[in-house]
Amino acid sequence: METVERQRYRTAYDSITRLCGQALPGNELFARLSGRLRKAVAFRTAGWLRLDPMTLLPMPGLLLQADHDRVSRIIHNEYFEPDVVKFRELARAQVPAQSLWLATGGQLHQSTRYRTILADLGNGDDLRMVFRCGSTVWGSACLARTAADPPFSRRDVAFLARVCAPVARGLRLSHLLAGDQQADPSPPGVLIVGDDDTIISLSQTARHWLAELPPDHARGLDVPAAILSAASQARALAAGRPGAGIPEGRIRTSAGRWLRLHATRLTPDGPHGTGQTAIILEPAKPADLSPLILDLHGLTNRERQITQLLLRGLPTADIAQILFISRHTLGDHMKAIFDKLGVSSRPELTALLLDQVLTTT
Repeated sequence: METVERQRYRTAYDSITRLCGQALPGNELFARLSGRLRKAVAFRTAGWLRLDPMTLLPMPGLLLQADHDRVSRIIHNEYFEPDVVKFRELARAQVPAQSLWLATGGQLHQSTRYRTILADLGNGDDLRMVFRCGSTVWGSACLARTAADPPFSRRDVAFLARVCAPVARGLRLSHLLAGDQQADPSPPGVLIVGDDDTIISLSQTARHWLAELPPDHARGLDVPAAILSAASQARALAAGRPGAGIPEGRIRTSAGRWLRLHATRLTPDGPHGTGQTAIILEPAKPADLSPLILDLHGLTNRERQITQLLLRGLPTADIAQILFISRHTLGDHMKAIFDKLGVSSRPELTALLLDQVLTTT
């Protein structure tokens, strides 16, 4: 017979999965998600954050029940202080959720974050999770209990790890389809494209952005080739074709403004519905343009690749292994990167891009 606890987990999981299929704006998704999670796992406060999938840098839309000073200290701890249960470590971990209690064997004061930030708030156990689809991370969360509460159980951690994938899909949908229009005065535009690459419908904003794009001179194209390519990638991804990447990219308007474009496959209406793909055009944010910033500093392809891995927080030994180069060669590349960007350490490199993102939140 199913236990009450398992039934509570199952009911909450089904409810969260349905919620994450509604393409809600990120902040609204987080607000509703918090209420549904509480029905299965108790917590006092929660913090929610969308992350740039490429760099794992924060994006606009931070929801955290703390003042500006504490938010800054939490961010500083994440990027610059040695500690346990860091978001960037969870992004690479087999299980995308972990509690501070379990990670420290019940010795919470072993954590710098707990000693310097959480204990002063009267917090007890702290659980972190990353919302990941495959290897792509779209957001993260931290759930906190008071010092008087029992710590999160292993079953709690297992349940929260299980919901990470559907929440990641929900964040991806919200980023692609709904967007968070309050974060930018220029809202995203949405086009719906059929499998024959004809435009079925489009928003007024999408019509505006299309008019701003340089014309494609290939015969027979009603929309730029970059948009059609993204739609094709989305179809390939939905069909499970090997090598299909995330269907997104950047495109420049005739006025020189950078836009970010995304594509996602829509669910047909009924078993005989025709295939459709949503294309979203929106102003590029600083995290979207970080590869372009690196280009402006004259980084080579290898140096850009190494920089992205450094921003993800990978140890140098892991980076050398991934790229099949020696640690000595990696050190030479890192020195060249630091010289070109005018920094002297990994923390300064992270801060160079992180600073630009934080000024937009």
